[in-house]
Order: sequence, then C-alpha cells, then structure tokens
Amino acid sequence: MSKKQNVKGCKILTDEELEELIEEATVDCYDESECLSGFAVMKEENLEFPFVAKVIGEEVIVTGVTEGKDNILAECERKGKKYNIDILDIEFTSLVKGSEWIDAYKKWKG
Repeated sequence: MSKKQNVKGCKILTDEELEELIEEATVDCYDESECLSGFAVMKEENLEFPFVAKVIGEEVIVTGVTEGKDNILAECERKGKKYNIDILDIEFTSLVKGSEWIDAYKKWKG
C-alpha cells in the first residue's frame, strides 16, 4: 500500500485501487495516445473544477484539462492570464474531488 498523499486528509489508495482506475481509463485503448485520451476524459469527468492549486509555489486556479502531445495539461489561470501546465506539476492545496485520477495517471506514466 504505497501511495503518497497529495493533501492531508485525502483517502490513500492502494496500488491495487490505482491499478483498477488505470484499467478503467485504458480498457479499450490500443496505443499510448489512446490511453492518454482515456485519462484526459476520466479527469475531465471526475475532477471538480475549478480548484485552487500551486505551481512552483504560486497559486493558480485550475479550470480544466486538455491533452498535450504526450501528457495531460492542467488549464490554469493566474492574474488574468491562462497557462497550460503538465498536470503532474500542480500541487493540491485542498481536497479536490476526483484527484485520485491524477494519482492513477502518475502511476501509469511511471
């Protein structure tokens, strides 16, 4: 049962539970590109947007997700400007419904 907690109080998922989420996101996928799309869909459907997070120590508002060439990007806003940041580079500052999908994606990316 090794999974690092993103935020104090978050439910800690076991490796088995993370594997189940990975399977759910990638069940009908034939290649890495399709798997990436599967994770993007699961995050869009399960993460509760918008939420506050930090990127390199600066607070941002995460408003959605989009697919990059070989990663999933968090659509962020800060001081009226919009940025797309690798979703693995965001730091949760509070509990966010659906954040377990980011943990599953991180495990899948290895």
